[in-house]
Amino acid sequence: MTDPVEQLVTAIRDSIDDQTFQKLTLGKFQNDPPSPSYGATGPPPPGRRGDRAASVQNVYVRIVNLKTGPHLSFVYRYLNQDITKNSPIPEGIEIITGWLGGTCRSATLLTSKGRQQLLFGRRGQPRLFSQDSSSSVGTSRAHDREKVRLLRDERALELLGVIDSGGRPRAQMGNKYRQVHHFIEALAPILKGASPGETLHIVDMGCGKGYLTFALHQLLRENGLNPVTVGVEKRDSLVESANAIAGQLGDNSIRFIQGEINDVDVKPIDILIALHACDTATDDAIYRGIQEECRWVVVSPCCQHELRPQLTAPAGLEPMFRHGIQVDRMTETVTDTLRCLYLEAWGYQTRIQEFVGTEHTAKNLLIVASRARKPGPSQDLVERALEFQHRFGIQNQRLQTLLMA
Repeated sequence: MTDPVEQLVTAIRDSIDDQTFQKLTLGKFQNDPPSPSYGATGPPPPGRRGDRAASVQNVYVRIVNLKTGPHLSFVYRYLNQDITKNSPIPEGIEIITGWLGGTCRSATLLTSKGRQQLLFGRRGQPRLFSQDSSSSVGTSRAHDREKVRLLRDERALELLGVIDSGGRPRAQMGNKYRQVHHFIEALAPILKGASPGETLHIVDMGCGKGYLTFALHQLLRENGLNPVTVGVEKRDSLVESANAIAGQLGDNSIRFIQGEINDVDVKPIDILIALHACDTATDDAIYRGIQEECRWVVVSPCCQHELRPQLTAPAGLEPMFRHGIQVDRMTETVTDTLRCLYLEAWGYQTRIQEFVGTEHTAKNLLIVASRARKPGPSQDLVERALEFQHRFGIQNQRLQTLLMA
């Protein structure tokens, strides 16, 4: 019989490979776990053993896309702060394996297929508990059938494996199906700003498998527009598979190319999209959109780490900065507020809204910016952004640096 620890490690690997991984929570540490930056046998992160405030409460693991490729992001939750370390996926799995059954006595893996929890008894014997998500998927399928669909033709979603030939979400794909529809619903107002028959050039930076790329392309076509869409993705295998699907659809107005935000040469761009671009990659995407004078810039920020070391509490708000998790959330809020302020200073109207529900991802904000006037900075609005920025002790912010270079 396979050891429960090995079963969980295998499940972690498989969920990463088939892109169903959502989150891994590690807890009940007997001692502080080592830092991913040092490897499985290296020294622990800062803290004195026995000091509750300096001891790790939990470690949360998720996948982030960095410029060097996908990594495992380890968030160490202390009583008064969080520390984030990123590790290449193979090294990260090795670290997790070293912890399980040793310093770590509890692990919960959450995927779109279900939930698995590893617990250890008093004598150290491991037990693995599994809960399938099929029942909740069945409920959501019925709900999806009742909803009014924004797309009449969902062949792309069928070829991508999201729905079956009857238009029903496949097992474990209910969340993805709802995410796709929530996304195009959020962008439906773009239709009001375009003229019938107009050609719109769309670039989706970091498009992955192209779920949302194909969906937005189809939405615009079904509403009398002529979209010309380019999906940009770093991984060659995903570019190849997405182009194969475009070929099966017989649609030569959508294509996929290999590249990244800063190096791909695609013009013109009317709508620029960058979803879950990690940390300052979101700023790079916004800057690219402003430079290209895009009519719409749509980003879903992720991992807003840049400002955390600089962030200080304005007078009177010190109680909101007492705990690490509060500072993390404040960092996200201040970062995205600054992005909106600089977009507005350069001629865009902005709105922030929910992208997908928190049961799918904690990173669920969507910034939608539409060009409201001739591109270029408004001095009054630039000063407003700088005043807000300096109020939180921030001297440098990536988008500000790019715009003012």
